[in-house]
Amino acid sequence: MRIGVDYYPEHWDRERWEQDVKLMLEAGIKVIRVGEFAWSLYEPREEVYEFAWMDEIVDFFGKKGIKLILCTPSATPPKWMIDKYPDILAEDIHGNTKLFGTRKHYCFNSEIYREKVRKLVGLIAERYGKNPYVEGWQIDNELGHGNTARCYCEECHHKFIDWLEEKYGTIECLNKTYGTVFWSQIYNSFDEVIVPKAGTCYDFDSGTQGQNPSLLIDYYRFCSDSIISFTKESAELIKKHSDKPCTSNLLDAAVNSGTGIDYFKLSEELDFVTWDNYIEFQWGKAKMETVSRDHALLRSYKKKPFWVMEQQSGPCGWSKMGPSPDPGKLRLWTYEAVANGADTVVYFRWRACTFGAEQNWHGILGHDGKVNRRYAEVKQTGEEMERLSQKVGTLMPKARVAIIKSFDTEWCHTIFQNVEGFQYDNLLLAFYKPFYDMNISVDFVQAEEDLSMYSLVLAPALAYVSDVAKNNLESYAAKGGTLVITFRSAFKNEYNRMLPETIPGPLAGLTGVEVKDYDPQFEKSTSVAGIFGSGTAELWCDIVTPKDAEVLGLYTGSYFKGAPCLTRKGSVYYLACDLDEKAQGNFAKYLCGQAGIEVGLYVQEGIEVVDTTDGEKQVKFLLNHNNYDTVIALTQEYKDLLTDQKVVKTVKLEAYGVAILGD
Repeated sequence: MRIGVDYYPEHWDRERWEQDVKLMLEAGIKVIRVGEFAWSLYEPREEVYEFAWMDEIVDFFGKKGIKLILCTPSATPPKWMIDKYPDILAEDIHGNTKLFGTRKHYCFNSEIYREKVRKLVGLIAERYGKNPYVEGWQIDNELGHGNTARCYCEECHHKFIDWLEEKYGTIECLNKTYGTVFWSQIYNSFDEVIVPKAGTCYDFDSGTQGQNPSLLIDYYRFCSDSIISFTKESAELIKKHSDKPCTSNLLDAAVNSGTGIDYFKLSEELDFVTWDNYIEFQWGKAKMETVSRDHALLRSYKKKPFWVMEQQSGPCGWSKMGPSPDPGKLRLWTYEAVANGADTVVYFRWRACTFGAEQNWHGILGHDGKVNRRYAEVKQTGEEMERLSQKVGTLMPKARVAIIKSFDTEWCHTIFQNVEGFQYDNLLLAFYKPFYDMNISVDFVQAEEDLSMYSLVLAPALAYVSDVAKNNLESYAAKGGTLVITFRSAFKNEYNRMLPETIPGPLAGLTGVEVKDYDPQFEKSTSVAGIFGSGTAELWCDIVTPKDAEVLGLYTGSYFKGAPCLTRKGSVYYLACDLDEKAQGNFAKYLCGQAGIEVGLYVQEGIEVVDTTDGEKQVKFLLNHNNYDTVIALTQEYKDLLTDQKVVKTVKLEAYGVAILGD
């Protein structure tokens, strides 16, 4: 476990490097990430390559004892390339070309762009692949960020047609699958198939696309596959010359959500995953449970420790800034990441830049480059992390609860939102939050993967259920696993078409219910009551007919008053509606009791408790997200791993304080 920093030595005079590296080493910084936006330095003119500047960086910092993550600079193709090959530029959904001047202005399917990337990545990997100071590689930067995953240019059109022809074989098969008889959309050949740009229905209502939903979800899959193919290609080039691991920095499911990439599939091409964690910046302030949820997602993609490749270290934004992190928050955020499975936390950035679009994006040091309170806090954290690493190995939570996350389902619910206010990731967060509040760790899983290590599995709004997933869920429940299926589940097929059977379709036998009607909660709400107490549904109400399931909750309002809202068949629950926060929390506690998961009796607001293990030793993290001091009661004697002091009965945490306790 260690800390690092994102550094841009090319932004500063060579004389400054000596001062920076001295301060880094004093702060316990072990690794720097470099080069992600430096294409125009590597290749200032076409086929003219310059590496001396990076040779100097790698050699200088490596000899000082700092390892490097070397990035492929594909996120910023240079101006000369755009001028000579304008077809590299991507097109948005309206057909407007994305212009040079920011970043990520390229099309992932441009053959010219891909060839230029292959050439440069190959040369970089060949030059630095065996360098002992390079310990890993980052491919591109924030793939899909800024609505760049889906391009609608002619090259994408041609590649999409090839993708469809390989998938469907004949145009007749595509027409039948898509239902193109609707709105006279029948295609006579694959060449006629469109990319789903904004049509005449797109702008009259901000929540409506209007294109064929089967075409849309296939295009979303195609664009995701294109980025995964691009990533795989770069990784394979690097691995020809290097045995060091490859990664890419992913984004969260909150403020930066909607990248349009299936992260489970993308992660298969990476040796480890990383993400960029900005908690309080120009575009919003994340809630505690959302940051915890995003850490949980990252460790779930590969079921192994991850990195935070960009951890907020100061006030940040582009045109405006968010707040400066209060004293203690940088340390708190770092340990929150470690508690949830991160073994390396890299701060963005070392020093605020005095030029360019990110002048407002502060780092550990300000524009003046002088030591400040943020540096002192990072230094304290670095010293502590080094001591901690000498006592325990990489730590991971041991989760007994899992939430099924499906990117196909996410795209399905994006194309058809179901009802105003319905947002898939927000629904997953609503199921995650009560377990976070109870200090119970949760993993995210795919419906097709092995679920046997979990006592409780939740499947919120799982719109499409494959045959493999159906069999897997049935097997899990048959072996005694506690399973929750909810409204808006199992009503679509893989082509984003409604199933011609009564909901929940393929899961009807498992749940023991039929949904013959439903009531979207548009500008209304419905009261409910049951084993979760009383509450309110504000998004959706399935009107359930139990077949061989017992009733555990009822609607107490609306025209379907008295109909079941919660049922159980064996260990399988069907939740027919959304629940307010209090009722959702009560339901989670009830489920823990049914699944044999211990719920602590002593929970304090704003205190995150994470139980972790390195495989041998057990370590408890106490994280105070409150802006005031507090005292936490303990049930046994511990040793504080940061101070080596015994802790008995209680531990006092200052505002934004941390305690790390071992047996």
